Amino acid sequence: MAVELKKRRPRPSWHKLTVSRVRALTEDAVEVTLAVPEHLREAFDFKPGQHLTFQRVEPDGSEVRRSYSLASTPRELAEHGTLRLGIRSIPKGNFSGYANRRLQTGDVLEVLPPLGHFWTEIRPDRHYGSVVAGSGITPIIAISTAALEAGARVTLLYSNRTETSTMFAEELRELARVHGDRLRLHHIRTRTEGATPLLTGRLTPERLGDFLGSAVAAGEIDEWFLCGPYEMVLGVKEVLEEAGAREIHTELYTV
Repeated sequence: MAVELKKRRPRPSWHKLTVSRVRALTEDAVEVTLAVPEHLREAFDFKPGQHLTFQRVEPDGSEVRRSYSLASTPRELAEHGTLRLGIRSIPKGNFSGYANRRLQTGDVLEVLPPLGHFWTEIRPDRHYGSVVAGSGITPIIAISTAALEAGARVTLLYSNRTETSTMFAEELRELARVHGDRLRLHHIRTRTEGATPLLTGRLTPERLGDFLGSAVAAGEIDEWFLCGPYEMVLGVKEVLEEAGAREIHTELYTV
């Protein structure tokens, strides 16, 4: 009897990438742009929604590894050789604090090629919906941008404390300007007044149910992407399932 042995996939290896830009998004979040040399672009090819893992040795010799989602699209990598990430500083966050306060253009970071299952094959005939909170917008803006560029429709419900704490606000406005009615963008404000009473206050399952009844029907959306803290994602998923949503992708995030 012949036994066929399947080849094991090689383990991903660390690469050194240079920081080409650090840009403030909010008072506690930055966008980090990495330059990818030509010979590594194939290794760093990715699907919108995937993440990078970073490795850093602390002054005391301890090793820190953290993963952050990509905010850019594969087209940006192919055309410009860059990858962009959004990193929000969190309490006691060794890497996020370092990225927000000390990271500079020209610094070199150790990075693993993209990983993760929070993605789909983008199709122009689909309508993609997202419910997201805080820094969970990072993979969602990559997915939404790729979908809009492909000709698809996008509905995005985005919860933040205030307008000034909203990551990638400028990029979202530009997407709305360029793609018009194919992007339906709804901002929820939890600590200031939103555009309507429905968009003001914490995103509870009850509030989402009211939103689905008035602004968008769950059945209109072909695929949903949920990204944020555990309780929000779980509650939203239950509401969407009860409303008859067909396909739901989830990612848990510290926002």
